[in-house]
Amino acid sequence: MAKQLDSDMLPLAKLFSQDFFFRIPEYQRPFMWDDEDFTNLIDDLTGAKWDEPYFLGTLVLHKQESSDYDVVDGQQRLTALCILIACVRDALRDAGEEKLAGELHAKIYQPENTLDAIPAKNRLQAKDQAVFNSLIGAIGGTEKAVSDFNSSTAAGRRYESARAIFWDELKAMSPETVKSFAIFVNKWCTLIYLATDSFEDAFRLFTVVNDRGKQLRRIDVLKAFNLDPIRTPHSDARIKYAHQWEDMEAQLGESKFEDIFHLLRLIYTKDKPAADLHTEYVDRILGKGDAPKPGGQFIEELTKYVDLYDKLFVDRDYLDSASSQHVEYHTMMHAMVEHFPASEWKACLLYFADKFGREHLYQFVLELEKVYLDHWVRAIRKDERYGTYTRLLREIQAAKSATDVTASTRVELKHIQAACRSENFYGASHAKYLLVRAEIVTSELDHAHHFQVRSIEHVLPQNPKPAGQWDTTFSKEEHEKLVNSAGNLVLLSKSKNSSAGRREFDDKKVTYLANRVSDFPRSVQVLKYHTWTADVIRQRTEEFANVVLDNP
Repeated sequence: MAKQLDSDMLPLAKLFSQDFFFRIPEYQRPFMWDDEDFTNLIDDLTGAKWDEPYFLGTLVLHKQESSDYDVVDGQQRLTALCILIACVRDALRDAGEEKLAGELHAKIYQPENTLDAIPAKNRLQAKDQAVFNSLIGAIGGTEKAVSDFNSSTAAGRRYESARAIFWDELKAMSPETVKSFAIFVNKWCTLIYLATDSFEDAFRLFTVVNDRGKQLRRIDVLKAFNLDPIRTPHSDARIKYAHQWEDMEAQLGESKFEDIFHLLRLIYTKDKPAADLHTEYVDRILGKGDAPKPGGQFIEELTKYVDLYDKLFVDRDYLDSASSQHVEYHTMMHAMVEHFPASEWKACLLYFADKFGREHLYQFVLELEKVYLDHWVRAIRKDERYGTYTRLLREIQAAKSATDVTASTRVELKHIQAACRSENFYGASHAKYLLVRAEIVTSELDHAHHFQVRSIEHVLPQNPKPAGQWDTTFSKEEHEKLVNSAGNLVLLSKSKNSSAGRREFDDKKVTYLANRVSDFPRSVQVLKYHTWTADVIRQRTEEFANVVLDNP
């Protein structure tokens, strides 16, 4: 069949006719618009001129057969428009405009047309069909709140929000205004549609179209690619894998789920990125070498890695309570996930755990942490970091035992220790993590610790009160050299108070620090000092540099 591209700018009167029936395919995300989106839509429409065209955006469609189209891009806007039209329909009925309400209903719910062999059906086949039908399927459906059953889901709550926001605006209109608004929406609101009978071409169009709705992400395009009938031919399998995909995203959350794809890209290619995520998977990964084939095989492997990611980085229970290192692993992993700004290291741990399981995993985490810290304190560029991690991934692939990997992962600690002794330690991005690590090392770790740090406090203030005890205890030169060093810093579990932070040491300990450092075993040691001097700070800085990298 020859590929064909159709495009046009059409009013809703034409798009919501028997020439078009839309389906939200399995690979699409659920309805995701929020209150702000609904408010913006109704405000934009009510604030527009009602006697001239108003552009609503672009639809990218994959033509199926006859007048049936899968929505590649634009599902959020289409769904919201259907809800809005249903609300306007019901407002018209309340205003006594029964005929007009019926005509508008026919835009979103196609009546049976026996002559043309068109059955009665929704104009849009949504993902959340039950709640969609409750609002759209019958005149009067939007006049009552979404049922308790349907509103118990995230999508149901969004439908209810849309219904309530649209109705709030419509109730403020006179019957004549509602009628005028209905005519405007039907006659003057327009959308551009781009439709192709080629799935691949539809997604190429998606990548260049800027729609106003919630855009598909690269991972949504990957979902579509793997669920395409060419790669997953059986409809039951497509539905199963679509639900499996959505369950995985719900399990991790949107951000972490997307992170998985970047980590797997690194695991599969063992190379730095050469293109966007979708192109990398299609051209360099799926079906190449040892990587899974597209379709069900990839989704099953993705499921395995999602579960592993969850256990390693989210629940942090991969080393269960039966392991002697469970507490240490859980505590360290919480700190690393919380404070490490980059995530390439996670790919190495995922790959290691997948190959070797729990064998020497905690030892590998400790070595991997030192690799990350060495990069961090030396401000290593991303390209060089990728070089280290891709080398490590190849070593994991080639290694016969876990101990071979841990031995080859060790780095020299001199750069990290030098960073700990820096006079400007406070100003470094790695300062908070290393201070937390020192707290972990100092802890007894009889249970997992999650150190919740609100701020870092200087014991010797950055700006001491003139002519006070601090001024007499520290020379100007000593203050400059020591104030931002690690030995002068403590962690606080509550917000800083800049005024209280300038108090003299004895007063500051009792009235300010005591109830703010109590959660931190190293920081709380400050309360035992009778005086705070240059020698104390130097000693604490040296002790910090010597013990901070000890293995918990």
